[in-house]
Amino acid sequence: MGLFSSIFKSTPKPESKEPEKEGATASGISFGIIVVIVFAFKSSILDANNIPSGSMIPTLKIGDFLFVNKMRYSFRMPFTEKELFRIDDPKRGDIVTFIPPTSALGQEESRSGIFAKRFVKRVVGLPGDTIRITRKFIDTKDRGRVHFALVEYKEKGSADFKSYEPKEVPIGKELSDLDNLEATQRALFKEVKPGFEHFILEGFEDDRRAHIFEYCDFLHGCEIPEGQYMVMGDNRDDSHDSRAWGFVKREDILGKALIIYFSIDWKDSTCEYKDGQELAEKGPEVAERYDGEALERRCHYSEVFSSHNSRYYSEESRFGWIERTLRYRLWRLSVRFDRIGRILQ
Repeated sequence: MGLFSSIFKSTPKPESKEPEKEGATASGISFGIIVVIVFAFKSSILDANNIPSGSMIPTLKIGDFLFVNKMRYSFRMPFTEKELFRIDDPKRGDIVTFIPPTSALGQEESRSGIFAKRFVKRVVGLPGDTIRITRKFIDTKDRGRVHFALVEYKEKGSADFKSYEPKEVPIGKELSDLDNLEATQRALFKEVKPGFEHFILEGFEDDRRAHIFEYCDFLHGCEIPEGQYMVMGDNRDDSHDSRAWGFVKREDILGKALIIYFSIDWKDSTCEYKDGQELAEKGPEVAERYDGEALERRCHYSEVFSSHNSRYYSEESRFGWIERTLRYRLWRLSVRFDRIGRILQ
């Protein structure tokens, strides 16, 4: 009986793998849906950006990561920048992200596509304003004589110009963690905007003078056309902005900078200096530096002030950047904890 039962006993059927396949398919679909939702949210509601340049120092420092409210002014179709309807218009003093005019772009930069260029600046002029920029020398307590560009505005229908009431303030610790050697040596001012004040930097340079009369006479007063805005960086001597390439159209303004959620000081241009506060107070020629083996361990040769090898970054390959980051940048960076959570004004 045992023999016959073993002979006629049915062989177990292999378990079906269909449920496993269905589970994998469902997981893939759900993951894809999550990715689509996340990127749709990012493109239309709340975007995350980082700051790679110094035009908005000290309000935005190189290495800041910030959230941008993309629904503050308009609602745009997800995955595109097509404006569906408007919610509000930028106000005087707002920090905005925008599609730059073609005249603001370099030869290989583009307004559209995966690697489209986007700018962040502060609104200093509204549609209908007449803007006047007067250059004058000012003697400061901390920086000696600076070449200050006084920005004044006359609102539409008004007969009088108003200024943003700039006043010099002590540098304190505001310039002690800048990854920008030139900015550490500029004078610190505050300007008044409706309901708040903000920092600006001015130095002896006047690198926007060559562009000032190309499209608008700011010396005597230039009227901003309807539907356009004038924007400038807070680091006035190191900002490529409306003074050089013109006004920004309303439809090109994408969102308002909201909050800094993280901040890293990579020390790419200040790595050889031992103390950022001393650098800001005494200057690059006097502040104490690393030398010898300590300098070689801390800085790539192109990052050393005395080497003046400013062309390196523009010619640096992707592999070169990765190698420099792994060998030097990761070991010297510092997190600016005091900036995390800072509301932007």
